[in-house]
Order: sequence, then structure tokens, then C-alpha cells
Amino acid sequence: MSNFQKLLIIGFDGATWDVLLPLIEEKKLPTLEKLVKNGSYGVLESTIPPVTGGAWLSLATGKSPGKTGVIDFLSKKDEIHKLNPTTSADFEGRSFWDYLSKVNKKVGIFNYPMLFPPYKINGFMISGLGSSPDDDVSYPLYLKKELEQIAGKYEISIGYHNKRYENIDLFIQDLNRFLDKFEKWIYYLIKSKEWVILFLVFSITDWLQHIMWRHIDEIHPMYDPKISPKYTEEFIKFWQRIDDILGNILNMLPKDTIVFLVSDHGFGPNDQTFNLAKWLVSKGYMVRRRDIKKTIKKYAYKIATIVAKTPMRKLFSTETRKSVGDVLKTSIVDEIDIEKSKAYCLGHTIPFGAIYINANSEKERDEIKARLIHDLKNLSRDVGKEVRVQRYEPKKLYFGEKVDLLPDIIFTINNWRCVIIEDTFDRPLFEEKPFSTRHTGAHRLNGIFLAYGPGLKKGQRIDVKIYDIAPTILHIFGLPIPNDIDGRVLIEIFEEDSEFAKREPRYVDPSHYEKKQEDKKLKKAIQNLKIKGKI
Repeated sequence: MSNFQKLLIIGFDGATWDVLLPLIEEKKLPTLEKLVKNGSYGVLESTIPPVTGGAWLSLATGKSPGKTGVIDFLSKKDEIHKLNPTTSADFEGRSFWDYLSKVNKKVGIFNYPMLFPPYKINGFMISGLGSSPDDDVSYPLYLKKELEQIAGKYEISIGYHNKRYENIDLFIQDLNRFLDKFEKWIYYLIKSKEWVILFLVFSITDWLQHIMWRHIDEIHPMYDPKISPKYTEEFIKFWQRIDDILGNILNMLPKDTIVFLVSDHGFGPNDQTFNLAKWLVSKGYMVRRRDIKKTIKKYAYKIATIVAKTPMRKLFSTETRKSVGDVLKTSIVDEIDIEKSKAYCLGHTIPFGAIYINANSEKERDEIKARLIHDLKNLSRDVGKEVRVQRYEPKKLYFGEKVDLLPDIIFTINNWRCVIIEDTFDRPLFEEKPFSTRHTGAHRLNGIFLAYGPGLKKGQRIDVKIYDIAPTILHIFGLPIPNDIDGRVLIEIFEEDSEFAKREPRYVDPSHYEKKQEDKKLKKAIQNLKIKGKI
């Protein structure tokens, strides 16, 4: 391997071959067609559940939720019955870029979800989803200002849940405006910053599919033959623009650069909703708490939210608005009497259902679990429609030091097409319609993986797990792999006579990298003493 080996990783949030391969076959995505023909590619199996917050963390660390403790944007951090946001604290010191940084490799991370606040590495880091454009989202701090000089005020997301995007034309317009900025930023980072490994994440592809799925899927119940063909064309045009940007990126790279394309999960239709909170109460598992203070707080938050959308918000600083929101905001936990409940939900996001069991003994836990499993199997009787429930037990599915923080049962309905609501009692138990008109597509387990470049096989079909990306990256750079990683090195993507294939993967205790860091500090201290003539 050359000392100047570079690796560019591009993440397309929610990308699926179900969408991309037909467009490639129709000759509409020439850059992706080139990469597929000249690289190794296949399905990337996501975490269970396939949720952005947990999946991108597992991709970065090579570890399953049993070791990260994270399955969602929100997860338990301790035994307290409360969910906390995933943050950079879940990444720091455990991600492949940390290991590369510790051996003096220049690393660049741009728009990575939940990686906030950014922290010091050998290179640069810019936060993505989970942060606000008003926050200090970059390390070094001045980098955000550089990006704003190039393309104007920094932006992180388009709030596709906003009702204004009932107007699909407005959504497409804002999506393209956002991409105008994003495109300039990535070109700037590629060309002007020093890096040997650069990870760029396009979250925009996820928002596109959440809103537009009903228009690209002719069997979706909301497909409208009068207008959907028009928006199918707009959907294709947007992917063509992404394809053009990808082509421009490839033209900027040194010839020996390896390129990975990855997604955190796949995508498919959403046309049903199920209210888990309401079901748990109706079955006698969960007990609601009646609290007048909580009701007042809930309505105060609604009023504050309305005010925040008016010119009156300018009377208050961003920090003040955040503080008020944090104080007034309620969660489903405020409405649950945990002590009296045998099983409960905590308000996880909608791609999946998560149930926690409240028991005083293992025997009682097993009894409650058995009853829950029975009731979930017979859910069709409760919702008045034939549905198929897929159930997972995280504590059997995963292992690791944080497995006890995970729910006792995770489930999905009809192969992830039915979203599961946990944060309100107000919606019906079951509805034959999407979560909203702006959420007509939902996550699936199968994302994408593609590897292209020198030393990599051409036309190789391969199926991988999300945990395999981190160890494969470390192997490419000749670095040892921490032995607590769950993934494997994808040796089969490398040409047989390449250095990557000839080199055996090497595994070490995670403390190996801490020792490397200490040795580097010691050498630097000795060098400084020599310069000062003290030794």
C-alpha cells in the first residue's frame, strides 16, 4: 500500500438498491453504473432496528447495539426510565476515525449524524443531524465560518415533517437549494483540506424518500396517477443530480483513491400506523398517570412552540428559547406510572416498537414476556385486520456490556411498513394510512454497500453487515483491529494479488491505541526537552 493511500467514504442515508439498480439499468445514473461495473457491491444489512441514530454509530464503531447501548436517536444511558439523545460521547474514542487519528492519519468527517458536539481529532469534524446550525458544529471552530463564506448561512437539515411541505413543489425547491450549498461545501473540503480518509454523509436522500415514496411506488395507496408520474420524474432528476455530484467528486480524487458508498439502512413504503402506547394500556400492561401539572406543562409547551414560529421569537435569544423548550417539553414518560406498570414504552422513534418490562424477579419477567409475545402474535384481533408481527429480543440478539440497557422486546409490523407510535395516546390504535402525508416511506433493513478503486475486485457481488465497514477500513490502512469489534474484514472485495488480500487481519486489545497515544506524547515530550537542551 502506498503511504499516500486515500479512502473516500460517501454515505447516502436510506439509499436502497431497490431504487438505484432499476435507474442504473435504465442508463439514468451513469456514475453509479460505472462504479457498480468496476467495483464490488451488494446489500448492507443494517442494525435491528434500522434507525439512523443507532445505525451510523454501529457503522463507525463496528459494534452492535449490545456494546454501544444505542438503537435509536434516543436511548437509555442508565437504569433510569428516561431516553437521552445519542451524541458524540457515544462515538468518541471508539470510532474508526479515532484509531486512525491516534496513529497520525489525517481524518475528515462531514455531516455525520448524531456526532455532536464535535471533538478534537487529527483533521476536522463537522456535525450533522442532532445538532443545530446555530451551534458550534465544527472542529476546528473556524471551519464553520469558512463554509459560510462559501455558501451562506450554515444549514443541517430540511424539516420534511413541516406542514408547509404538503406543497411538494416547495419541498423540491428547498431540497435543491439545500443541495446547492452542500455541493459547494463538499467540493471545498475535498480540494482544500488535508486528509487521507474523508467521510461525507448525504442525509438529504433520506428526506427525499420519506416524502416522495408515495409518488414512486405505483402500489402505494396514496399514489395518484394524475400527479405522481410528474413527481416520479422529479425524484429521478434529484438522484441524477446526486449522480452528477458523485461524478464530479471522482474527478477531483487522486487515481489511487479507494471509494466506499454506504447507507445506514434501506427504504420502502409506509402506509400503516400502530399506537403502541395505547395498546399497552388497553391490554393492562401500562398504567397512565393523571397529573394536572403535566397537562398544564404540555399546553404551555404548545403555546411556546407557536410563539417560536412568529416574529416574537426575536425577542428571545436562541439559548433562551432552547432553555424554555427543555423545561416545558414533556414526554410519554410523564404520563406513565412506571411503578404500577408491568411493561411500558419510553417514546422511541417511529420505525419500530420497543417494550421494556418492569419486574421484581426473573420469573416474573419471563411470565410478562411470555404474555407479551402471545399478545403480539395475536395482534390482528386487537387491530381488526390481519397483520404480521416480527419480534426480536435484543438481549438474545446482541451481547455486550450495555445489552441490559436495551428494550426487552423490539418488534415491527408487516416488514417495517407499519410505523409504531410510542409518544402519544391521542392517535387511533391502528390506521390504514401513513404516519403523515410527508412520511409515506419508511426504513428497511437492507441498505447499500459499494467499494471501488485500486486493489479491489470488479463486478463482485457481496452482502455485508453494517459492523463490517469499520474493521475493513482499518485493514486497508494496515492498522490492527480492536478485538471488541463485532464486524469482520471484507477480504473478498480485494483482488487476490493485492496487498490488502495478502495481509492477514490483525487483532489487538482496544488499549493498544491508548498506548500508542501515550508513546506518541512521551516521544514529543522528550523531543521538546532535547530542543530546550535539558537532556
